[in-house]
Amino acid sequence: MDNRPHASQLTFSQLIQDQRLNLKKIALEIGLIPATSDYTKFIILGRSRTGSNFLRGLLNSHPAVIVLGEIFRNRDAIDFDHPQFPTTNSVMKIYQQDPCRFLEKIVFRKIPANYKALGFKLFYYHANENPFAKIWSTLKEQSNLHIIHIKRKNILRTHLSRENAVKTGQWVNTNGKENHLQTYTLDYDALLNDFVQTRRWEQQADIFFSAHPKLEVIYEELSANTDEEIHKIQQFLDLPDHPVQPQTFKQIQRPLYEIIENYEDLKTKFKNTEWEAFFED
Repeated sequence: MDNRPHASQLTFSQLIQDQRLNLKKIALEIGLIPATSDYTKFIILGRSRTGSNFLRGLLNSHPAVIVLGEIFRNRDAIDFDHPQFPTTNSVMKIYQQDPCRFLEKIVFRKIPANYKALGFKLFYYHANENPFAKIWSTLKEQSNLHIIHIKRKNILRTHLSRENAVKTGQWVNTNGKENHLQTYTLDYDALLNDFVQTRRWEQQADIFFSAHPKLEVIYEELSANTDEEIHKIQQFLDLPDHPVQPQTFKQIQRPLYEIIENYEDLKTKFKNTEWEAFFED
């Protein structure tokens, strides 16, 4: 017997979900549920494999914060990754047809009054095609938007982490164990291009959001001194101090020379360049 739902059943389920979301939004709007628009709006800005998931997990363990996922990563899906933000048919339609309205009405909407900050992850290369590219100028115009710019000192580890995630299919480590780790031979030219491109992205983003309240977060410092760094971030977002817990963990914990098969060759080639410190790990 085929127990898979029919298309009509799926449509009915989606309609019910739409109605529930609309009812909750109406209840918030008319005051049946205490709600607020007066909260700190922010983005976690960066690139992949720089600790953005680690930071997001820490902040989401604070009871007064909502941090959504990479909502502008895919034109055909919305990575809200939060139970209070379901992707319904009506939400998807707004997202695809008018991303700026989506940003205003769906993302930075009224939320329950117990929350004091709401944000999402945005990478340098997200929303680079129309109509989504328009959200960058919209964000720039919001002078009160807080920017948490997360960077990683060692871009070699960033590059290796991405290589490992692509090869193993494990993008997030939720148990703290170093699983599915392989060894790699890395290409010099690909590394150099990644080093240069990442620093260029960082500099361009700092200039683009230069008029905004902005906090630079270095992953290595956040990982080594979590309590101290998260205290600064909570202050930056006007949050009450609250202990937080990590929800994800570093995937590659061993020294780089144990994982990169041509480590010594690369170290020699990058000697006396601005990138040589990456090989002092």
